[in-house]
Amino acid sequence: MKILLVHCHYRLPGGEDAVFAAERAMLERHGHEVLVYERSNEEAAHGLPKALLPLHAIWNRAAARDVKRIIQTKNVDAVHIHNTLLLLSPAVVRAAKHTGVPVVQTLHNFRLFCPNGILLRGGQVCEDCPHHGLACAVRHRCYRGSLAQTLVVAAAYGLHRLLGTWRGVTMVALTEFDRRKLLEFNRLHPMFDADRLVVKPNPVCVPDGPVTPRENRKNQMLFAGRLEELKGLRTVLEAWRLLGDTAPTLLVAGEGPLGDWARAQNLPNVRFLGQLSRTELHARMAESRAVVAASLCYESFALVPAEAHALGTPVLASDLGNVGASVQPGVDGLRFTPGDANALAGAVRALGQMSFDCNAIAARARSTYSEEENYNALMRFYTKGTTK
Repeated sequence: MKILLVHCHYRLPGGEDAVFAAERAMLERHGHEVLVYERSNEEAAHGLPKALLPLHAIWNRAAARDVKRIIQTKNVDAVHIHNTLLLLSPAVVRAAKHTGVPVVQTLHNFRLFCPNGILLRGGQVCEDCPHHGLACAVRHRCYRGSLAQTLVVAAAYGLHRLLGTWRGVTMVALTEFDRRKLLEFNRLHPMFDADRLVVKPNPVCVPDGPVTPRENRKNQMLFAGRLEELKGLRTVLEAWRLLGDTAPTLLVAGEGPLGDWARAQNLPNVRFLGQLSRTELHARMAESRAVVAASLCYESFALVPAEAHALGTPVLASDLGNVGASVQPGVDGLRFTPGDANALAGAVRALGQMSFDCNAIAARARSTYSEEENYNALMRFYTKGTTK
């Protein structure tokens, strides 16, 4: 097949960029001809492009024309869209589906119903926009704390909701939790065809080698992610303060706005590793007794827990959203109350008294997130039929 991938990069690289690149490489490894139409919001950082960005975010005629031309002149068989915010706009979705080829869009977040994409406001889960309308986001300035920018994003999704832009498009949720939430929201404010919402996890790539047995692992646990409020770092460090000298070593991998604060706590059993490469991170996961995922929001795809499980490492997860849903208590980890340091400390103690089959954890995860499963799912979506 000849496949067109469409993606708009944010100004700071993120997980969506990594998935876009990984799926592109996977398709090429399987012999497909992959065409790419990609732009970056960095293009609109200054001058006239910046002034025009609000209009382009709502309807970028040039981008829509480009996508349509590529499909028609290159005889594209299927189109897979990742991110359209801000520069591309949902107009590229309309342009693609009007050519009649199958169109797939991955929903990397909840942006269809929530302008900030993560259903979070003031450090708490918030579902006001899905239930009461996008005006809630405008009132609270939910996109980057800006009234003007929130208004633009809300206008873009509000307009394309009315136009039925996503009707006839195969929409890909990353988890079953996301699917249930999206269907719930879609019943209140229809955006897409419910029977076209499917589930496909992101590919998870870890070394294929043997799994380190639990008894050979170091007395350490790993926190990996951006050092910020919504990842629950304060909860984790408070739990280690409560554990005191009995705590296993906590490795903290990543950087972010809470980095200076976290280091200033001077906790004796906590080591800061900074930003690690994926290879280095996987090595730390594989030698640790557990990974701590303390997120305070739903998240869209819990990559760190998925990678940990693929390496046979149990996960201590806050019982919320996709992070909590990724763990089967007693089988591949434990859950604790989100934001509750005492509960996390208790989970650390409990895990120390339990035994886990690391090989079984890895086998289940590698099967679920394997490249072959991902590839076969994409092929089903790409041949689903025309969208006219």
